[in-house]
Amino acid sequence: MPGAIDTAVVVCPRPELSEAAVLGIPVAGMPLLRRALLTAHQAGIEEFAIVAADSQQATLRAQLEGESRLRGRVRWCGPTEALSPQSNHTLVLSPSIVVDAGALRAWLSQVAEAGGVAAADGTGVGPLAVPSTLISPCIEAALRGHTGLQGFLEQLRRDHQLKRIPWEGKGHQFVRSVGEVPSVERAMLAALRSPEDGPIVDRYVNRVLSARLTRWLIASRVTPNQLTALSLVTGLGGAWLLGNEGVLSSLLGLGLFQFSVILDHVDGEVARLKFLTSRLGKWLDNISDHTVDLTVIAFLTRRVAGSSSSAHFFVLGLAAALGVTLAFWVVFRWSVSGQRLEVRTTTSARLWARALALLANRDGFCLPLWMTVLLGHPMWFLWALALGANAYWIAWLQIYGMPPRDRISTAPVQGGRS
Repeated sequence: MPGAIDTAVVVCPRPELSEAAVLGIPVAGMPLLRRALLTAHQAGIEEFAIVAADSQQATLRAQLEGESRLRGRVRWCGPTEALSPQSNHTLVLSPSIVVDAGALRAWLSQVAEAGGVAAADGTGVGPLAVPSTLISPCIEAALRGHTGLQGFLEQLRRDHQLKRIPWEGKGHQFVRSVGEVPSVERAMLAALRSPEDGPIVDRYVNRVLSARLTRWLIASRVTPNQLTALSLVTGLGGAWLLGNEGVLSSLLGLGLFQFSVILDHVDGEVARLKFLTSRLGKWLDNISDHTVDLTVIAFLTRRVAGSSSSAHFFVLGLAAALGVTLAFWVVFRWSVSGQRLEVRTTTSARLWARALALLANRDGFCLPLWMTVLLGHPMWFLWALALGANAYWIAWLQIYGMPPRDRISTAPVQGGRS
């Protein structure tokens, strides 16, 4: 994009300030400085200058060791070293402020390459887009910490050199001490909740438990793909148990299946917090989910068929599997296309479109499964899928159609997991 900001200066407060002590604090398993750089890089920043006192640099450099995504992109500068930005505006960041990469990218796209300093509206001293003529006084102010930046912005406001650009999406989290880390992490996890989450099970069960597991796992070396594999194995075990008669087997099967869904959320949360989202991860995650769903259908079909030689049970199971597969495929195709959903029919279809959106989540599978199995009628679940899932994908195609094949996105997926 012409005129886009692709360089950033990250200013570390002077070591004698209390704000400097937080730079070594891990937040969601990652030091604040590394998190600030990776966030900006994911938002489109290619080159970084880190301004820090000589006494700070050895410790701060250690925080970036082994981070291949930043290799060759970082230049270290002393507080008195003059910077000569190549572009008209430079992004200035404070590492003690945690921001969302998607919101930062959207904000940067609104910053005009002219005029004074651009600041995020309503976010205090968050990211700044600073012209080259003001970069030196801005760095000097940032070296004095939060208070220095506030004074700098107030002076700019009085001089009519400050522009407020609306900040849309997830807000900032300012880390002032170790004691604030738990609340910051909870806010970060809450911000990861997807509008595609179900309104009942996802909201009140899956996300609540996944957030606790993610906070426990985020500092470990476990990878999102390992969590996806564990979710798959757990879900397959739950499906096998659901295929057996008996209350205990049913309860254990439901429990394992639900734990698989929770792990499915955990892998996405870990991927986003560690900046490990990818198109491959999105495919693995969704195919794993669908494999578990089909296996549940297969074992429940075997269970309801029992010793009967009647073929209609298998036809029912096949219809359920076909409906779930086609519903998965049309929704997933839109998901990876990067295109906005637009209702192609009359305005009367808006209610149907909202209903489809509400059902495009795991609640539509989990709730009927739990209800029918606990009531002892798993065949009702197969009927619900055979009728409901097939009606769903037909209604989806009627309202949205399929994304044009030549417009399927090949760009990296920012939110590549659920």
